[in-house]
Amino acid sequence: MAAPNPQKELDRLQQTLARGRPAVIVLTGAAPFFRNEAFELAIAGVPQDVDLRRIDGQEESDGRELHDLLGATLFGAGTVVAVRRGDAWLARHGAELVEILPRIKSGCGLVVEAQKLDGRTKLSKQLAAAGACFEFRELWAEPFDRSRSPIEAELVQWVVVRGKQLGARLSPEAAYLVVSSVGKEPHEIVAELRRLAPGLPRDKTAGPDALRGKLSVSFESTPFQFADAVLANDRRAAMRSLDAMFERGVKGRDGAAVDAGGVFPFTTSWLWTSLSNAHAGRALFESGVRLDEVPARVGVRTFVDRYRAQVEQNDEARLRRGLLFLLEAQRELRTSGEDPRAILERFLARHFEPVAT
Repeated sequence: MAAPNPQKELDRLQQTLARGRPAVIVLTGAAPFFRNEAFELAIAGVPQDVDLRRIDGQEESDGRELHDLLGATLFGAGTVVAVRRGDAWLARHGAELVEILPRIKSGCGLVVEAQKLDGRTKLSKQLAAAGACFEFRELWAEPFDRSRSPIEAELVQWVVVRGKQLGARLSPEAAYLVVSSVGKEPHEIVAELRRLAPGLPRDKTAGPDALRGKLSVSFESTPFQFADAVLANDRRAAMRSLDAMFERGVKGRDGAAVDAGGVFPFTTSWLWTSLSNAHAGRALFESGVRLDEVPARVGVRTFVDRYRAQVEQNDEARLRRGLLFLLEAQRELRTSGEDPRAILERFLARHFEPVAT
């Protein structure tokens, strides 16, 4: 059975602590960000008259901390032993811990954060019997049903909720833009949300356009931003995006770095999709279809307002020329072996060249 949404696990931990601290709290799973948040939450409510002993599980210890669980200290009501990065610590002291767990005294407690715990072992079963276990997986960056809109992904929905908590009220489309630009690491997203919050209105929800030019990411730009700049007829932004992609690199949808040879095909593929969708929408619009009906007719379900603006701002002839110039750019790369960056720069020069009337 798959682990639940990690945010729901955090909520469950909070509810558990509100009812009364268990003698043992075990935090595992593949998501270090949520394990760390859970660890801090678990030790935040330790009473002041209880000694809190923090242990780094990757450092050698003689195991004496285990005996602190057996009774009150000289000046305190008990001891909570909190072990971070506890995989190696559990391996070293697991046998002794099995003997001590049933004897933990009232007022004492154990918090262990570890990446993995084999549920088949006696230690694992003893830990579960003595307290509460929580597992934190990574948030899904794509919807489980791939036919659904990407803004329905767990990660995007989490960005909306966490952004609101941090003072950055974002629409799902804006949250998706953050994920597309910053990546899928929660700690990087949180840092970006904190940086964005002071510059965003607190009394209304910000859409994607409110983030234009404000996102600071390690790789500076993406093919998505490049295509947006081309369709916004912003030559300067398109050149800035192009320069950043070739100088700083690009990350794919999965957050992994795209090698230098993959920048051109990734960029042209997304641009072709964007231009084609805009062209299809413009053709419908010019045939008499109402603008607000165009996105549904084309099958566009995300960034709908931006898509409508792209259809409205670009006539059919301009979009057709863009597609033809893009085909020429792809052909030039195959036949000439010229530098991909120079070919895309030439594409921009052709695309933004005024059309003689």
